[in-house]
Amino acid sequence: MGASYYDLLLPVREPEADLRDVVAGITLAPRVVASVRVPAGRIVLGLVSDNTRLSHMFAANWAQARTGQQPDATLYALARPACAYGLDDRWNAARWWSRDHKIMLVFGCGSYRLAKVCARGICSAVSGDDMVFVHGCALSLSAGPGPRQGVMITGRSGAGKTTLVAGLLRHPEYSVAVLNDDWGAVSLSHPNAVSTGERMLHMKTCSVLSLRPGFFTGAPPGSYSRDLSEQDRTARMLVLPKSVYGAAWSTAATAVGHVVVVVRKPAGWLPPSPEGEAIRALENEGDTGPAHHHEAFFNGSLILAAEQDRLREERRYRQLLDHTTASWINNCGTPQTLMDNFISEVMK
Repeated sequence: MGASYYDLLLPVREPEADLRDVVAGITLAPRVVASVRVPAGRIVLGLVSDNTRLSHMFAANWAQARTGQQPDATLYALARPACAYGLDDRWNAARWWSRDHKIMLVFGCGSYRLAKVCARGICSAVSGDDMVFVHGCALSLSAGPGPRQGVMITGRSGAGKTTLVAGLLRHPEYSVAVLNDDWGAVSLSHPNAVSTGERMLHMKTCSVLSLRPGFFTGAPPGSYSRDLSEQDRTARMLVLPKSVYGAAWSTAATAVGHVVVVVRKPAGWLPPSPEGEAIRALENEGDTGPAHHHEAFFNGSLILAAEQDRLREERRYRQLLDHTTASWINNCGTPQTLMDNFISEVMK
């Protein structure tokens, strides 16, 4: 697989200056506050941006926080280069994160996709050590009257996660409940997964059409809006979850007993077996980018500003694999083969 969007992101760095002093010198729009559901409650995020489109999309994407609720962290997503705010060009070279004050500052942020990735990273950074955020789809499924299986389907962007979920939804013999489409938190003490509570999902158009063929011929008014922050304005959209998943969309929690890692490798590839080898494989999957590779652990949003951040996320993933059954599925054949391999692993 080639370099992904995450490989092209600017690194996250900690500034020498106090970010509170930096943003205090910039005239900014009012803060938008949103709420992200996690197993232990909620994480409240603030967005301050001089890009009206990003502010509107942020408010539409996430659940609204309670009136007067103070954010756990704030993202300052500024549309223009640093020089437009009276700062020197070095501020354009990174996404700046203050772990002490829970502030991230980004210049030249015109893409909602970038703002979303930053918001996700902030959630991982401010969450407790008893949960891990995973890039993937959380669902539960059963065949007939049998018990439901809670599964986290993870993998690098483009590995085939959406293809797999679309295949499951098209087989009525399986009862599928989707909690999270692309990202969410798992408790490490149970482990439990919950819906993030997003009001609208930010999705690739091709993923929507894979999950719901003919979407645009039957979508009711107001069920989606194009992401006009992208150069290709047809590439992504904000869409109501039930417009894509129908009755399969669920806001209930599920106990995760299985982690399925989808990869694209040559035929004959063998999955890692020992625990330590599995962790290293999760870190290095498709690692063709620079040292700040942003798909470490398949979570393109992670803030890995220091070695302690990488070690913290490694401990989280080790705990997740300790409490679940992990399976690796190589997506090197047809969509039907991918689904058959998934069923044989999870429902055996």
